[in-house]
Amino acid sequence: MVMMKNSIIMATCLLLLSSLALQSYANSFGPDECCFKFYPKKLQQSRVVGFRYTDALCPMEGVLFTMKAGKEICVDATQQWVKNIIKSKEKNQAKGATNSTTTLSQ
Repeated sequence: MVMMKNSIIMATCLLLLSSLALQSYANSFGPDECCFKFYPKKLQQSRVVGFRYTDALCPMEGVLFTMKAGKEICVDATQQWVKNIIKSKEKNQAKGATNSTTTLSQ
């Protein structure tokens, strides 16, 4: 009788543990970071040091701007001022890559 109780307890523990493992595994496939609210004001381009797009699985298309102070701010990727900042930052990155390549080859 005692042996039967131990096997039932063991089976119950295994079921609970496996359900917890499956739950944590299922949660690992979502986006890392999404924007659910956008910053309402236009940001100064000179204060933005970097950017990255939110995941395509996010409900709203957004851009995370990294500011000089290290803070990240969610902005609306469809806004023209956001597109202008991104274009400027991409141009600066391309210049930096060209300059570093030129420096290395000299």
